[in-house]
Amino acid sequence: MGMKKVAIIIGHRSASQGAYSPTLDKTEYQYNKAVAEMLLDVADVYERPNIPFASEGFIIKQLVKEVNKHNYDLVISLHFNSFHNEQAHGVTALHYITSKYGKIIADEFVKMVSDDFNIRKRALIPVSSKNQRGGTLICGLKSTCVLVEPFFGSNEYDACQFKDSEMKYAKLLRDLIHVSGHLKPYNT
Repeated sequence: MGMKKVAIIIGHRSASQGAYSPTLDKTEYQYNKAVAEMLLDVADVYERPNIPFASEGFIIKQLVKEVNKHNYDLVISLHFNSFHNEQAHGVTALHYITSKYGKIIADEFVKMVSDDFNIRKRALIPVSSKNQRGGTLICGLKSTCVLVEPFFGSNEYDACQFKDSEMKYAKLLRDLIHVSGHLKPYNT
């Protein structure tokens, strides 16, 4: 079976970098940009444009329009979680509620991160509305999309598992892309 056509979206953007992890001393954008750049040989990489005075929702919609110009089999949006309670930890992934293929990929991602990084599994998050976190992207894309959150940057244990591990994480994503090519794709 041939390689699937995959896109990677770097979570957030240079002018609005998302959560900050004190343990990593990096933002979501900084960490995931480094990871995404290691995947340029297996995926097209996108990031949100910096559009002055535009809302984040508008910016994400512009990104969705650009990605929808291509017929990707899979889109993976790279993030990490953060929470004011530093005890919150674990790996999760978001997928469109009726996308069987998206759920399979999200579940595979959670298993891989849990096994490779010793991170606690959290429940998958099905997205059904643009009003939900990640919904503008996941509901707006024509392609199967999973938004991945491998760890909590606010949790010292979680973040330590990913500290200086951009190459290891990129290899995991490369393996996920490879595995996705062998999973039965659904038309959802």
